[in-house]
Amino acid sequence: MGKIKIALLVFSSLLAIIGGISYRLTDVILPEAEDIKKNIQYDIVTGAINILLVGEDSNDGSHRADAIALLRVNVDEKSVKVLSLPRDTRVEIPGKGWQKINHAYAYGEIDLLRRTIINYLGIPLNYYVAVDYAAFPKIVDLIGGVEIAVEKHLRYTDRAAGLVIDIPKGIQQMNGETALKYVRFRNDALGDIGRVKRQQRFILAVLSKIKSPSIVARYPKLVAESVKMVQTDLNLSQALQLASYIQQLSVAGDLQFATLPGYPSYINGISYWVGDLTAASIFLASTSEKNVSGDQASSQDTIDTSDFDLMAEQDLHKDMSAILKEIKTPIAVLNGTGAKGISAETAKKLREFGVDVAYVGNAKHFDYHASLVLYPPGKGKEGLNAAEALRLICGIPQRLMREDSTITYVTLLLGHNYKTILGKVEESFSQ
Repeated sequence: MGKIKIALLVFSSLLAIIGGISYRLTDVILPEAEDIKKNIQYDIVTGAINILLVGEDSNDGSHRADAIALLRVNVDEKSVKVLSLPRDTRVEIPGKGWQKINHAYAYGEIDLLRRTIINYLGIPLNYYVAVDYAAFPKIVDLIGGVEIAVEKHLRYTDRAAGLVIDIPKGIQQMNGETALKYVRFRNDALGDIGRVKRQQRFILAVLSKIKSPSIVARYPKLVAESVKMVQTDLNLSQALQLASYIQQLSVAGDLQFATLPGYPSYINGISYWVGDLTAASIFLASTSEKNVSGDQASSQDTIDTSDFDLMAEQDLHKDMSAILKEIKTPIAVLNGTGAKGISAETAKKLREFGVDVAYVGNAKHFDYHASLVLYPPGKGKEGLNAAEALRLICGIPQRLMREDSTITYVTLLLGHNYKTILGKVEESFSQ
């Protein structure tokens, strides 16, 4: 690969961290969705590629996540969603207990933050991209600054730290130093939530600016700086394919932003943001998922906080004894979350109602968002009927039942909604 293509690749990676959208690279051929899926890891349930975005503040040898977001790219639906996570979000950090989410990065950097978010949101994180704020002003200056409509006068002074923020209300042409102050300002009534909204406005301003043809000629200088600041586990081929896909999307129609829905709360004297995971799931859901559930959520202003638990269709058969008779083959129950004992508990409940559970164990990984029913090929009508019956008993939608050539038994694979599934099993046999 020549120097020009390497430069374009690194620059596209930089743009991914600041907004989840890349400028159109004229010499990159757009691959088909299936080509991307063959080369890039994705969530098998939703078909989306989930990327953790982190803005890092390094100071006196310490590292902290000053901005955290989830970039969700769905190549089939041609959409990109960005879910910002306030740094005060209350989460359970593995080995550290309940704390603010940005503490996970301080304790264990990307690895621990990644594990924390996987457990919290119940979805896989396929990749990460991280940027150090030290280079942020230079990058903004290299693209000629950005124009932003400032919503109110932003004023803050910290004489000990030598920090003075004074950004008037109205349309402002910002250089890199001013832009950094704008995206980091949090000294108002909205605190971190207001800052996240300003970060999103900044991203939109950058995306508008980099679509200017005049920027193309300045790629080499931009890339030289981006090499110093971007860290990622995307390889060259994967980054190129993502960039070539994202390039075609429109800022107005294909990109959606949301801040983690929730509310502020003091717990044991500490101020937290308590997230609404149901509403977050609705925002992240694909179009097909919303069509099944009937939910609609196109932006952070229209998120519906109604129940998003995965439920089966409303016309389920009521005769559980007849459904049970269709399970004429042994089944397996797998734990796809890592929660202790859930596969054994579910298997026990199914056995109580006469289901032959032949195997209980763990799935290959623990980041399944939704529970699945899988059936092996070659079992014919008996296997398909058993899978359908298991699906109905557990309240799992038809779209989450699928053939899998790697398994031996009809299998219930428990995801992070396992409590809903266990409750549905109990409900089915209480009728």
